[in-house]
Amino acid sequence: MRKWIKIVMLIVICVSSVTLWFYSRKQQQEKYLHRPTVHLDTQNSIALLNEMELIQALKSTNLYYDSIQRKNVDLKQIESYLLALNEIEKVQVFMELSGRWHLDVLLRKPILRVIPEDSDQFYIDSRGKAMWVTSGIRPRILSVTGLKSNHWNGRRTREIINNDSLITISPLRDSYLISKYVCNSAFYDALIVQMHYSEEDGFILIPRIGYHKIILGNATSYDEVVEKFNKLTTFYKEVIPYEGWGKYHTVNLKFKDQIVAKKK
Repeated sequence: MRKWIKIVMLIVICVSSVTLWFYSRKQQQEKYLHRPTVHLDTQNSIALLNEMELIQALKSTNLYYDSIQRKNVDLKQIESYLLALNEIEKVQVFMELSGRWHLDVLLRKPILRVIPEDSDQFYIDSRGKAMWVTSGIRPRILSVTGLKSNHWNGRRTREIINNDSLITISPLRDSYLISKYVCNSAFYDALIVQMHYSEEDGFILIPRIGYHKIILGNATSYDEVVEKFNKLTTFYKEVIPYEGWGKYHTVNLKFKDQIVAKKK
């Protein structure tokens, strides 16, 4: 008899626990959630997207709305949607047991603005990925002019944006390598404001101060870029302090182990 009582009590306890679990889960799923906590990492660059715009983007697709219930929040779908946005590099969406939920977003870092002569302009980010120029936002970064769509086989901007391999096409790749170096150098990031591409001279850099042009030539590898900027650094350290910024018309770095500077 005692054995049966123990069995019945065990069954009652199990059923009660399961019932309590389902009831608790139902309450949790029907709980109304507050606005998510948003953390935006701009990678020390301009914020291409702010918290209000991010929330509004979710509301526009009905993935989030005020007083949303927990059962209606699809974390995976929200994460996939945000990851597809032009401005976002990485995203993680997660929820605590308490019901507080978070959006951790890593924004893309544009390092070059490409202004072609015959097609729409776009950005290249720090990973070498092409991205749209968002209306209303103009980061103050290095820009390149003189490129034409025939440099990437006549493809339209949309094809460049959607095809990562196109960054390997010279001179688009070369301009990325140059901007990558400039972006990572505090001195040259402050000094170089623009570069222009010509079929004859390759890339020509325009400094913020001085009236000279820097003829860099082509940049077939990052090592070549480093080598040429090292020569330019030598010129600035050993010549400019004695001659001044206004004496030279061009500084040519195209030739190996040489600096050819022409005075006005």
